[in-house]
Amino acid sequence: MNKDEILESILLECDVARHLVGKVPAGGDDYRQSEGQRTNLEVARYLAFCGIGGTLAMIEGGWDSYQAWSAKVEDLSMAEIPGAIDAQKAALVETFAGLTDADLAREVTHPMGHTMTLERSLLEIPLKWLTGYRMQLFLGAKAAGNDDIWTPDCWMGVSKPRDTQPAG
Repeated sequence: MNKDEILESILLECDVARHLVGKVPAGGDDYRQSEGQRTNLEVARYLAFCGIGGTLAMIEGGWDSYQAWSAKVEDLSMAEIPGAIDAQKAALVETFAGLTDADLAREVTHPMGHTMTLERSLLEIPLKWLTGYRMQLFLGAKAAGNDDIWTPDCWMGVSKPRDTQPAG
């Protein structure tokens, strides 16, 4: 993979997350699937910054930018989250534009303590975080009462009728 392909994957996850934010049913913002889990609103807030926060943490080797992005979203309403995801996407595009092949090849430390290239860390951290938490938001929206969402909503960020057949 090259940096453009990694960025495209991260941006797609942002788009899917943005779509799913709009699928949380009325009254579902505070729904929590079980004790100790985040509410739908808390998951949406996390999705509004974890892509750029994780990216910058790996590039910078610290958590200052991550914390700054976290603070930007901590009081947002569900209605404000799509705009924050758009801002995250713009920051990701700008950040990736400044990365060189040498940057991507350098060793960084994963939050769990092991080293890897920056390129791999961008797959392991922001991409996987976005994928995992958008899945949690999908399941939370369903559990909160949205029975209309299904596979295309979760994996492509689009709504399709259930009788849609796969291409092929």
